[in-house]
Amino acid sequence: MAGPPLVYSPPNYTTTNVLYGIGILFTAATGTPVPSDQNLGVATSWTGLGWAYVGGTEAGVTVTFNPTTQNLTIEEQPTPVGVAVNTADLQVTANLSEETLANVNMAWGNGGTIAVTPAGAGQPGKSVLTLSTNFNQMSVALIGKNQLGFARVLYIPTVISAGQVQTAYRRAAQQRLYPLTLSAICPFNQITWSDLTAIATS
Repeated sequence: MAGPPLVYSPPNYTTTNVLYGIGILFTAATGTPVPSDQNLGVATSWTGLGWAYVGGTEAGVTVTFNPTTQNLTIEEQPTPVGVAVNTADLQVTANLSEETLANVNMAWGNGGTIAVTPAGAGQPGKSVLTLSTNFNQMSVALIGKNQLGFARVLYIPTVISAGQVQTAYRRAAQQRLYPLTLSAICPFNQITWSDLTAIATS
């Protein structure tokens, strides 16, 4: 009986799974619910629940997953017999282009308060951001399009903003940027990717 052919036949690949495009970054107080499944891609459904859009960025949003591991070895084998995970750091970063007090506060730890004074007789309207090193936790959601054109959502229920911020005030015609670094501080099994695959049948 003849065996299988010896000619190599590679598996098919799917070019529509190669994706590109921007991601929309929302933040909210921890415990804020996400929209229902049919509204995951609807911006007003997010803002209506208390999520805030961070606005324009200089170069989009970056998600970095950085696990550190420890090889488990035995004397009788030169290659590891196992790998233990020591830490699994997950960060969401962006350079915020929209200089609002809310964005400044979020980049600087999200622990400040903003007091608003309306305009009155002899009193111009103003907003005052008072900073704090008591950084507040928050939730973050990153929304992009999947290969079907539906929403794909990365949801991290608890993050903290504790990255280094450097903003240049210059004469050059370039926007002032506020680097944002959001680090996950929740159990890893609470982080989810939700991928819409079809519209509801009724």
